[in-house]
Amino acid sequence: MRWLSQRVISFGHALRGVKTLLAEPHAQIHLSATVVVVALGWLVELSRSDWQVLVLTIAIVWLAEGLNTALEHLCDAAVPDHHPLIGKAKDVAAASVLVTALGAVIIGALLFLPYLT
Repeated sequence: MRWLSQRVISFGHALRGVKTLLAEPHAQIHLSATVVVVALGWLVELSRSDWQVLVLTIAIVWLAEGLNTALEHLCDAAVPDHHPLIGKAKDVAAASVLVTALGAVIIGALLFLPYLT
């Protein structure tokens, strides 16, 4: 029974993390994009394999955004004042989100264009 209560508590922490993540403006953009592409996927009736690629792509973008947000919060807590190395770390994390988001746009085009043409 203790194991179960620890799992419930862990899920509570994770849900609090989701709430924190969704409070970020860039995460709200990703949420909007997620809703749009999932709705479009249903509309065009993506194949099973296309759904697999789409879900994995969405998850990777959310992973990058979550890690970027976590790193930013951790850096701000550890070093509240400006530090050039902290700035570089934040820039690299943000670049990772940008790269995954651009990759997702390309994957989205490759997935959806055949259905829309």
